[in-house]
Amino acid sequence: MKYREKFQKYLEGNLEEEDTEAVQEDIERIEVILSYMDEKLDKELFEEEPEESRGTQTFQREISKAVEKKFRKYAAASGAVVLIIVIALIFGLSPFLNRICYNPARTKEIFDEKTESVIVYQPFQLSLAVYMELFCGEKGFASANVREEGYGRYTIDVQTQINGKVSHHALELVRNHLYRQDMFWNISDMPGNAFTHDYGYESSCCIDVEEARKRLGELPETMKIRAALSFEEMKDAEELVKFMTQYEAQYLYIPIEVSSAGGRLGFIPEAVGYWTVDLYSQEEYPYLDLGQYEGEGICPPEVLTEHVISSLKFMLAEDNRKFLEIFDSSVPGENVANPLKYQNALEYVEAQGINGYGIVVVASKEQLLKILKDESVEGVYMLDSSLDLN
Repeated sequence: MKYREKFQKYLEGNLEEEDTEAVQEDIERIEVILSYMDEKLDKELFEEEPEESRGTQTFQREISKAVEKKFRKYAAASGAVVLIIVIALIFGLSPFLNRICYNPARTKEIFDEKTESVIVYQPFQLSLAVYMELFCGEKGFASANVREEGYGRYTIDVQTQINGKVSHHALELVRNHLYRQDMFWNISDMPGNAFTHDYGYESSCCIDVEEARKRLGELPETMKIRAALSFEEMKDAEELVKFMTQYEAQYLYIPIEVSSAGGRLGFIPEAVGYWTVDLYSQEEYPYLDLGQYEGEGICPPEVLTEHVISSLKFMLAEDNRKFLEIFDSSVPGENVANPLKYQNALEYVEAQGINGYGIVVVASKEQLLKILKDESVEGVYMLDSSLDLN
């Protein structure tokens, strides 16, 4: 290992104990040498007293020469010290800032006893996935590519994926300040009044079922449609499971009533299987990832309810405080977390269970027409469509 790499690891606190002691001895040597040079130069300046026979001018010249000599040596010593400081800044400032600033690139290692292998992951990825599911799950599975730029700077490419189609949302984090190149990265693709529940049927931008059937009839059979369906009445967990079991489709998102929590919260009702139990406490957050459910088909009502509760509890965890301050700030331009909306939602769901007022699906033309025959569906908002050539 080169000394530069060893010194950087020492600054980051990741150096082995034996090598750490060696670097500390090197630093001590430099301090001793600099102290010695300072004392030696002081002695050289005044070690020879000018003879009484010398005139005042001779004495002044001797003093000037000695001072000039001392300054030259001090300049050389200062240059060496400055060089050391610059090296320390280059290789030490970035790790130091990464310690005091939120670091989305930080990794953790977990040993998997089953495979006898080490799993390396970024805690930021799990926080981001849970957060995005709660607020805009209809965008699809969320992950991120994080690139360190140094000195507390990171570029973040948030990726959302539906059926293999990836959308990119660019962010930049500079010493805990988030710059949103995509202002809608964490905002639902659906307008605020996409469901009849949001503003009442008359104010909603969705269309009635008959009009939706008419428009679907004009589309090719190979089309896949992403649509937000509004229920005439709230559906509890059991009714939601019954509805999803009855109709074949990909179920992306269920917005739920969260009382006074504010905003729209929801969840993805299908397992995406992108986290393993080893990355979090299954006892503390049961079914945080629905991939934990080992049964067939749609997860049962109690599992979906546990999933929502665990998601809200996870966001309220102390480890996510800095994440919420930065990525879910309630004050524009400042890092201010608002855990109250999560706490209110959690208390409501724990007391009332999950109650959905709609559902977002990706379905073929044929599948969607079957769903629209259900009497509990009173409105449809078509988000987008694409050709399905498979």
